[in-house]
Amino acid sequence: MVHRLIGKRVSQAGVLLLALFLCCCEQKPKPVPQPEPEKEDPVLHVQIPGAYGIPGGNQVYSEDRHQLSTIECPDGTLLFHLLDPGERKVMSIHGIPATVKEGDRISLHFRVMTNGYTLLSETFENTQVLKVTPKLIWLKKDENTFFVLAR
Repeated sequence: MVHRLIGKRVSQAGVLLLALFLCCCEQKPKPVPQPEPEKEDPVLHVQIPGAYGIPGGNQVYSEDRHQLSTIECPDGTLLFHLLDPGERKVMSIHGIPATVKEGDRISLHFRVMTNGYTLLSETFENTQVLKVTPKLIWLKKDENTFFVLAR
């Protein structure tokens, strides 16, 4: 019986020491995983105004060849023109709200005319506004079709 009593006390003391050890030992907290930073859309690296990935090929501004204009219309939308006087060609994009902001989804109308004749006219629905700066607006329809517009 003495052995049992001593054995109980030793095992109780062992449990107590183990509990005290576990409570008092400094445990390193597990590192909190950091969320991966969002990757910047490659479209935002494009700095030259134009329409990219559209039927008929890209329509891109060239300083020595084109004229750019942006007009705020009375209805509160913006109208962008890319004029090529040599070819008598005009690319226009309209229907973008003047108060457009990053994250908006908008519809825009795209048109290319030569000598007064419409070569291409298309409405792009649900186009995402990627970024807006004082100088440029980036719009993305899908992975292949996007617009960089001068303000």
